[in-house]
Amino acid sequence: MKSSIRSLTGLSVIILCAAAAIAQTNRGGISGTVSDKNGGVIPGAIVTITNIGANQSQRIKTSSDGAYAATSLDPVLYRITVEAPGFKKAMVDSVKVDTASTATVNVTLEAGAVETTINITAETPLLNTASGVTSQTVTQRQIQDIPLNNRSVLDLAVTLPNVSGDAGSEDPAVTSGQPVPGFNLSLNGGRPGSTIFLADGVNNTGIGIARTVVSFTPETVQEFTVLTSVYSAEFGFTGGGVINATTKSGTNEYNGEALWYHRNPVTNAGPFATGRGPRSPVSLRYNQISITAGGPVWLPKKIFGPDGYDGHDKTFFFFAYEPRYRRDFVIAPTLLPTAAERAGDFSNLVRTPSGWLPTSVAAQFGQASVGGITDIFRQFDRDASGRLIPIVLGTGQTYPQFPGNKIPQEFIDPASKKILQFMPAGGDYFIDNAGLVRNYIVNRFVQQDETRYTLRLDHSISNTNKINFRVTTTPTIGVRGFGSDVNGNSAAYGDAKQFLIADNHIFSPTVINDLRLNYTRGVFSEDFSPGFSIKGGRNLATELGLPSLTAGGLPLFQISLEGNTGYNAFADIGSSGSTNNYNVEERFNINDIVYWTRGSMAWKFGVDLSHARLNVVPFFGASGGRWEFRILNTSNNRTTNVGAGGNPLASLLIGVPNQVQVRPLLLDYNYRWNSLAGFAERLESAPEPDAEPGHAVLAPIPAHGEEQPSRRVPPRSGAERDFHGRPAPRHRHGPGNTGD
Repeated sequence: MKSSIRSLTGLSVIILCAAAAIAQTNRGGISGTVSDKNGGVIPGAIVTITNIGANQSQRIKTSSDGAYAATSLDPVLYRITVEAPGFKKAMVDSVKVDTASTATVNVTLEAGAVETTINITAETPLLNTASGVTSQTVTQRQIQDIPLNNRSVLDLAVTLPNVSGDAGSEDPAVTSGQPVPGFNLSLNGGRPGSTIFLADGVNNTGIGIARTVVSFTPETVQEFTVLTSVYSAEFGFTGGGVINATTKSGTNEYNGEALWYHRNPVTNAGPFATGRGPRSPVSLRYNQISITAGGPVWLPKKIFGPDGYDGHDKTFFFFAYEPRYRRDFVIAPTLLPTAAERAGDFSNLVRTPSGWLPTSVAAQFGQASVGGITDIFRQFDRDASGRLIPIVLGTGQTYPQFPGNKIPQEFIDPASKKILQFMPAGGDYFIDNAGLVRNYIVNRFVQQDETRYTLRLDHSISNTNKINFRVTTTPTIGVRGFGSDVNGNSAAYGDAKQFLIADNHIFSPTVINDLRLNYTRGVFSEDFSPGFSIKGGRNLATELGLPSLTAGGLPLFQISLEGNTGYNAFADIGSSGSTNNYNVEERFNINDIVYWTRGSMAWKFGVDLSHARLNVVPFFGASGGRWEFRILNTSNNRTTNVGAGGNPLASLLIGVPNQVQVRPLLLDYNYRWNSLAGFAERLESAPEPDAEPGHAVLAPIPAHGEEQPSRRVPPRSGAERDFHGRPAPRHRHGPGNTGD
């Protein structure tokens, strides 16, 4: 034992020299004081703490002050029995240990035969007297009973004090934007992005963006605790707070759940609208299936030999299979060019608040001109090879108008004809809710199909050594579009995996070690749909003869840059966004916590070794680029003044963009971080019977048959203090004295 203490002392020196404190855990504890009915503490009482679900126990002995503390306990239900010579055995039947929290259970023994058992009901304290941590736990019952719109347990965090903001979701929305679940939560006034997310005590926070990497459903989470201030030193690396989740595990009883969560447009209420145009239908169709099972591992003889294997009290499993299917869309009215415009005929047009309309349509709907002209002008000549040659203007000259505002076929670029094939054809004209004339309804949609898996195994190697393993995969692919395979095509990809191995070893009643190995990987990208994915999908840019640096992808042709009196974004062709990127992040992590009690002091040491990687490939402009067409390329003097004429669609037809954004080189950014961090924390010393109970030193349990004298110490009045205001030294009674 002496050599072990020396080793631990050397380890603590190394830990104290580390840079920061980030060895975390989700384990909790139980502490308290054992006393008699007169308030005298009872040293040497045997306290047995049993995991009710797994029927696994550990025994500890109260200290000379009658205090006990069990550390590094899984956050589940426990049964506590207390025995001491000359007293009836006391049993506290149901004590819940919350995630990363310490439960205080004080036990009062009655004099009598030890064979008699007294049942005690544990009461939930109004205040946490074991530590100053400000925390609150969302229980399994709350997770199960409270309706959750997107089936994410993070939604329940905002129901707690000191928590505000938007929990977000890993499900991509119909509109643009990368899902960042948890990023916009604010704990205890901290900034969004400063919250740390833990899952079973290991880091589940994104490297590039502080979001949750692996997401959990209500069917896989047992509980989670939100710590907002004065938390333990092991959480000292957060700038806001900690959300610490514990996943479900198996018990000695087989339990399972099967559910189908369904939302259907037929049964959903319709939206409120006051406009005259078409009303957006209620379109969300959502199917989530969850099948879970847990219990002791049982293997038949054919698999595990002649006797088979019965895992009761020893080996447990929990498994979740969760398919999800989601469809959603919103409608967006738009104005598309007529067939005549797409063929180069811009005659008989008027510019209105709705955009370019045929004169007859503008008159039909009472759309007045907003001024300016709609004439189309020729700024180029063609040489013998067909190339466009800029016309050089003299002083005071303007470009000539195309006869009849019709572009001759020899001036129409063949590539523009291919591009316009991907623009839908407009239909009948109507007035939308904003009072604008439109002729097409775009169905903006998102399509999401995925299957999630969680597997957890818990095994007791011995009464003092327990290990567990968990693997979780949560893929998400949300394919978005503007009603076609090309226009507005994008997809938010998420593919997260987490592997965890933990070992909890009780070396002695005074030394417990908790070791965790973790690998977390997340792939989060804003890409195109799988059919046009940059990692090997179809490449429309190369099909059109345009440069591209990626295997697959789409270019974007914009004619919507002239404001409300032109075309809007739903008339653009193709897709491209400044957020287009491909991110891969990985975290390799080893963290270890040692709980050590010596004399009248209790300590906790932790060390964390971490290697993190973030690979970012920004590919905006790399898969065909962004091509911007403006009115100035077909105006009479190369200005955007509406009095100078011009039309962006006409500029597209002649193949003359105003600006092209094309990435010349595709670079990836590889970030690497190696960190060594640690902490040392002195826990509460052995509590006085009239003081707030906390952690206490655990005395060794005597060998079987060894006589242990019972000593009871009378309670101290509050006036007994030294000149510093601390409790004065106590005069303990020797063997045989009652202390009453």
